[in-house]
Amino acid sequence: MKKMRWSVLCLCTVLCLNGCGKSAPPKAVDGSDWSEDWVTLGNVIGVDTPAGLTAQENSDVLSTKGMYYATWSIGEAVSYVNEDGEDAQLYDAQVYLLTAGYDSTQKAEETAAEWLDMAYGQYAVDAEAVETCNGQEFIVITYTYTSESNPYTYGASAFGTYGNYAVSAELSCQEGFEDGALETLENFLEHCHYAA
Repeated sequence: MKKMRWSVLCLCTVLCLNGCGKSAPPKAVDGSDWSEDWVTLGNVIGVDTPAGLTAQENSDVLSTKGMYYATWSIGEAVSYVNEDGEDAQLYDAQVYLLTAGYDSTQKAEETAAEWLDMAYGQYAVDAEAVETCNGQEFIVITYTYTSESNPYTYGASAFGTYGNYAVSAELSCQEGFEDGALETLENFLEHCHYAA
């Protein structure tokens, strides 16, 4: 009898949890069918991982606050010890994608602007431009890192909004990375799809 109660309790828990998740949207605003193969962030952005990139982490740990992030790598991992003395993996380049949802588009725009200001405070910015990638407008910057403890030397970042979500994509590159940072980031952004 106890075994049956336990089984029923487990089944109820699974059914309840299945009801908690949001189902994937049927289409993206660019007309693409939403694919199960895409890396999704909060069912708002789906990334069709470009050739040469490897999906690494996809976290919704901050989903209760409306924040999601995912990472991709380029090249083989090399072990190194970071400035905190922790073992970490270092790649030729790495992409970080972050979204943060708010109750208004104004708050999303304010957040994206704050992220851009923070980037100007952390990096030596070389150039800034407004670009459109797969129908979405971003402010894109290229820069070098000013911190000597950072294993990456240069990069490119994009800041924008989609509806009531602030969106940030950052590409960090080692000195020997052979592809252009801006071109690599633009290609990544062209593979980002947004829920209709």
